[in-house]
This record gives sequence, C-alpha cells and structure tokens, in this order.
Amino acid sequence: MPFGNVLGEVTAKITSVRISELGGGQRRLEIDSTGEVKGQVPGQAFATMIVEGVPGHAVTWTSTGTILAASGAVVRTSGRGVGIRTGEGHKVRYRGGACFATDDPKLAAFNGILAAVEFEIDPATMTSKGTAYEWK
Repeated sequence: MPFGNVLGEVTAKITSVRISELGGGQRRLEIDSTGEVKGQVPGQAFATMIVEGVPGHAVTWTSTGTILAASGAVVRTSGRGVGIRTGEGHKVRYRGGACFATDDPKLAAFNGILAAVEFEIDPATMTSKGTAYEWK
C-alpha cells in the first residue's frame, strides 16, 4: 500500500514520563507531550502515548491525543504501532497507523482517513518529531 500526501508534521516536547514494571522484564511507559502541528491542520497537539515491552527490544505503542487547530476546530487522534531503538543514543523510532475524528464540517474528510505515522523520540532531549502520511 503506497503512502500519499503528507497530512502533517509534529514537533513536541515530552512533559512527563511514568514508568511501571509489568513483570517478566517488561515495562510500561506513559509519555505525555505537547507540541506544534504543521500541515493540513496546523495547531497545537496534546497526547499521551503508552509504550509496553522489554527495554532494548521491539515494543508496542498506543496513543490518544487532541489537536487544537488554528481554525478553532478540535481533532481527536488515536494510533498504535511498534517501535525499536535506532542505534543512535537512546532514540527510538516508532511506526504505525493513526485515525482522526472531528465534528468540524470543514474537516469532515479527516474522519475517513487512515494515516501511516512515523516518529522518533529522543529521551536525552525529551523531544518527539514525526510525520503522518495519507495511507492509500
């Protein structure tokens, strides 16, 4: 399946991290972030991402968030996927899919979009940067 247009790019600052032991060497991280979205729906983004797995191995993630669009619209986001360390410091690359929902009639087309997402988190700088693509 090919990727289409870039829907948006986000640059975020991680505001908090909570870590829980799940047993068997597995951990759960809850990562809160806020940042700026550029692209088809520019604005401010807020999200909580949950990462589970064994540190140093592939992990799974889920995310729930909100974009407060510059137009005044509110866009709800949700996503899930997998992540693995990049080999560069403590950075982790995450990839997966995301969906959007909004009650704003001007952005109704986003209600039917499945997006491919790709982003990196750098724990050393507490930053996240990523891109969402239309998934055709």
